[in-house]
Amino acid sequence: MKGSDFLLKCLKAEGVNTVFGYPGGAVIPLFDALYRDGTFKIYRTSHEQGATHAADGFARRSGKTGVCIATSGPGATNTITGIATAYSDSIPLVVITGQVGQQLLGKNSFQEVDTTGITMSITKYNVLVTDPYKIGEAIQMAFNIARSGRPGPVVVDITKDVLEKEIEDYDYKSLGIDRDERHLDYINNIKKACDLIKNAKRPIIYAGGGVIRSNSSELLRKLANNLNIPVMNSIMGMGAFDMTDEKSYGIVGMHGQKITNMMVYKADVILGIGVRFSDRAIGHRRGFSENAKVIHIDVDGTEFNKNIEAEVEILGNFNEILKIMIDELKDVHFKMDFNHEKLPKSEENFLPKRYIEKIEDIFTNEAVVVTDVGQHQMWTMMYWKAKYPNRVITSGGQGTMGFGVGAAIGAKIAKPETPVILITGDGSFRMNHNEVLTLSTYKIPITIFVFNNNTLGMVRQWQGIFENERYSETDIYDALDFKYLAKAYGVNYAGKVANEEELEKALCNCDLKNGINIVECMIDHDDWAYPMVAAGSSINNIIERN
Repeated sequence: MKGSDFLLKCLKAEGVNTVFGYPGGAVIPLFDALYRDGTFKIYRTSHEQGATHAADGFARRSGKTGVCIATSGPGATNTITGIATAYSDSIPLVVITGQVGQQLLGKNSFQEVDTTGITMSITKYNVLVTDPYKIGEAIQMAFNIARSGRPGPVVVDITKDVLEKEIEDYDYKSLGIDRDERHLDYINNIKKACDLIKNAKRPIIYAGGGVIRSNSSELLRKLANNLNIPVMNSIMGMGAFDMTDEKSYGIVGMHGQKITNMMVYKADVILGIGVRFSDRAIGHRRGFSENAKVIHIDVDGTEFNKNIEAEVEILGNFNEILKIMIDELKDVHFKMDFNHEKLPKSEENFLPKRYIEKIEDIFTNEAVVVTDVGQHQMWTMMYWKAKYPNRVITSGGQGTMGFGVGAAIGAKIAKPETPVILITGDGSFRMNHNEVLTLSTYKIPITIFVFNNNTLGMVRQWQGIFENERYSETDIYDALDFKYLAKAYGVNYAGKVANEEELEKALCNCDLKNGINIVECMIDHDDWAYPMVAAGSSINNIIERN
């Protein structure tokens, strides 16, 4: 068989049957093998960045490893943003890139770039394959590393001649996922953590994306319910704990509600599970809490004390750690009143909030909501009540504008029975709306809500607050007509709406189950995302809406 055929054999052994990508010269042999094989579902996106985001969305929703294919040179460089996005958010991806033939390497040949060199800092592992008999080893390592420990992306760069060469068939066996027993070295620390919680007066749980990636959500819920203590989330942790539960206080940090930030700031013990304590969440390094003792549970030891000092560090498998803690704390139950402050009238009547609540009412929180990046993302994080893991898909660590359409494609393909909606902004949507053509081509039903304020809203907001209202290149009043854009792509334009009643009426005329719909939700460019904490400030220094 050819090297390309053997590569497909390896992918099948890893459980892969869906790939995203874009053909090009260096991967012609691989796409030819896919054609001859005929068993893979192949989605050719409009752009390699869209393919990477689609593989990312597929991985987040399915819990599997996403796979995408790109050619050498510009094909590979077009995947960089998607790889960086997955790396920051700990998403398992295997990105297979073609490379020029070995005889052309290092000669500045046509469509040659140093793919492994370029991607070294944004991958868990990358490798250049120049021997067809090394394909199996490279794929084994790629999937094992992408899925084990803290998940993340890997790149396998394969020269064209390796894909073309005839080789003898040989056995391939998946390495699976490494068993993680590091928690056994931290038993004493687990007991210290439990003692801190037993003696706490104002404990809280701060849960992040690591809880979702490790499938630990049910154990988190059991621990929180047994202890009867508040739960806050990072953006990546939305859905790790039922946000309709009275113990849930939503997201903490730059755009966390005032009561949420103040509860964290006044806590005496913070149990951080699968969180990076990123700058957007903690603000100032010593401004996250007045004097709380922090317990940090993570699968990646490099996160300890990186952004915030921990009293107790626990490294390893979240499921095993939480089981031990649940047993150790089985007789601990705090008597707490969960009083959620009533939002001021200005917030209750805030139009973006009313839009999101109407969308959630129509689609229910059973749906998967994907966002792009900007004010609309923050409003979704504030107002959407996620009940389950893997149902809020957003770019957290990188804040990647243009992430949304591709990620929504992957999420819908992963679990086609669940409705998928995209909430995006007019600025983000401009970045990668070319992927609406992918939706149309493959008839992937998604409803897209474009929150249109004719501006790059989040940047404009910062310019307004911190740059004395010098709005440099953020307002967007161009000739783009979303109605004709939808028509060009062959999808349904549901209309331009100005309030939630018009939104509901517009959706009545849409096929929400099988159709591809675009709805323009008009918003004033001075509708800003509040509350807000300035970058680098303590999280109790809250800027509120006037």
